Amino acid sequence: MKVSVATRERLRALGGATYEDTISAALDVLEAERFWERAEAAAAWRASLSSEQQAGLAARERDVDRAFDGIE
Repeated sequence: MKVSVATRERLRALGGATYEDTISAALDVLEAERFWERAEAAAAWRASLSSEQQAGLAARERDVDRAFDGIE
């Protein structure tokens, strides 16, 4: 993978043992941030539902849970 000198310097400044270690660590952080962004968006969407919609969603979740009960 070709990267600019400036990018190599930034990677070196982050101090990983290798470029791969540094890039992997950075990707782990990015993936975690994106996960939590999506989780927070889902929580906000859920909170925006009416009480009837929330009850319907909870009922569907219970149905799914029951469908998977006993599966190992």
